[in-house]
Formats: sequence, C-alpha cells, structure tokens
Amino acid sequence: SLDDSPKIFDYFTRSGKRLIIDTANGSSKRCIDILGNALTHKKSINDLNWLRLKSWRESLAMIFDPPSRRTLLDHISQVDVDIEGDHIIQALFLISWISAKLGWIFLESSYKYDSLIIKFKRNNGEQVLTAINPLPVGNPSIHSGQVIGLRLISQISNDPKKNTCIILGSESAECMRLEAGGMADMHLIEEVVPSSFLSSEADVSKLLASSRGSTSPLFEEAIKIASLIYKSINYS
Repeated sequence: SLDDSPKIFDYFTRSGKRLIIDTANGSSKRCIDILGNALTHKKSINDLNWLRLKSWRESLAMIFDPPSRRTLLDHISQVDVDIEGDHIIQALFLISWISAKLGWIFLESSYKYDSLIIKFKRNNGEQVLTAINPLPVGNPSIHSGQVIGLRLISQISNDPKKNTCIILGSESAECMRLEAGGMADMHLIEEVVPSSFLSSEADVSKLLASSRGSTSPLFEEAIKIASLIYKSINYS
C-alpha cells in the first residue's frame, strides 16, 4: 500500500529515475499527492491502476471509431461510472481521460448520497454531468475501486428515440443494470468489456514489456484533471 512507510517510499522516489506504483492500493489523497509530486519533479511514472483501464479506453474508442458516430461526441450530456467499493481513483482517471479527449472544462464536484458528481462544460457552453457510483459487490476484485460499468448518454434531440445511450459493462449483468432508468426509448449501443484479472507481478511484466519508462502523455493529462477534481471535493 502507498500508505505504508511513506518516509521510506519518499526517499526512494527522490533518488529513483522511474516510479511504478499501483494507485488501487492506498488512500485516495496519498495517491493523488504522489502523482502530483511526480509530475512536479518530472519523474517518469507508471501506474498499474491506469494500465488496467486500457481495455475500457480501447472499447470506448472503438465504439466512436465509425465516422457516423463521431457527432455523438459533441452531444454527450451524462456519464455514469460504476466501481467496486468506494476507491475513486481509477474512475477519476477514466472521466479525466474522456474530458481531456473531448476538451471539456471542469466546473465543480460534490457528493450526492454516496455518488461523486462532477460537472464539466463543453465548448458550446452546455454542461456535462458525470458521476462515480460506488457499488457493494459480493466478490470484489483484489484491486480496489475497479471500474465495472460505464454509461454515456448523447442527447441530440428532445425526442428520446433520436438520442443514444452507450453502455459498457464488465459482464452482461452490469450492462442490464445500467439499462434501467428510462434508457429503453434511446438507441442503445452495448458492449461487454473483457477483463483480465492478473496478479500485480503480471501487471508489472506487462507494463515493462509495453513501456519505454516515460510517463504517457494521456496519463499525464488525466493526472492533472483528476488532481484538480479531487482537490475540489468537499468531504464535509
């Protein structure tokens, strides 16, 4: 855990050239602080928690790959991310990545019941409402706060039949759960995202095989936005 022996950890990060961490293990504040400090001091940083988001990012990108669906991106009005438990870091990464790719501007965040509500503004001035929803699960992953479902609503018209609901789930049951709540009238695009439950050692091996050791520009941008969101949260 990143919360264990912070003095020893900080000593090695000052002298090391490359930082490989897992932000699924450690308090959210500690994770954000480590990532922010690494960027400030221009440390190369790789995060296994970000690596595990790859299949979600690729699946979402493939959905919008056909030119006929590109216009949907300009009308996204709502994004819901479901996670296992209440560790929000991976979900923050995913929402931050989406917002960076689409040029959204962060406005504010607040808690409503157990969900973290994050508001953005599109280039045309319209607001986008995003939410991170912690869910209790019977058999949680060994990695805290893993994304298990994603729903995006693209609202082009006041006529629901002309709008689109995109659902990604870690399993069919999660897709069915996300369909609830008045989505039946919308055009539905649904996909189950393949999940690979690897050990931390396997994740490190995969990371070392695919990375040159530098910080991914996509990850760096996601860190900056995630940090901005996290620091705005009022836990009172």
